[in-house]
Amino acid sequence: MGYTVEAKDGQIGAIDRKTYDGRQVYVCAGDGSLLKVDVNTVERIDHRNHKIYLAVTRGELTAVDGAAPGAGRVRSR
Repeated sequence: MGYTVEAKDGQIGAIDRKTYDGRQVYVCAGDGSLLKVDVNTVERIDHRNHKIYLAVTRGELTAVDGAAPGAGRVRSR
């Protein structure tokens, strides 16, 4: 079952287990772009409500080289 991803300033999109790749998770954002999120930015996981909370804001997303316009990556801390 999919999980939604919440940044400090709001929902980013959704992920499922198939998108996990080692230390990075791929999130399908609401605008259709694919975001690459480092697992070090995960603040907590709420398994009951299927939500992942990040310790960063949406403004901390940066473009991924070679990705579709609007895609981004959360820098690890």
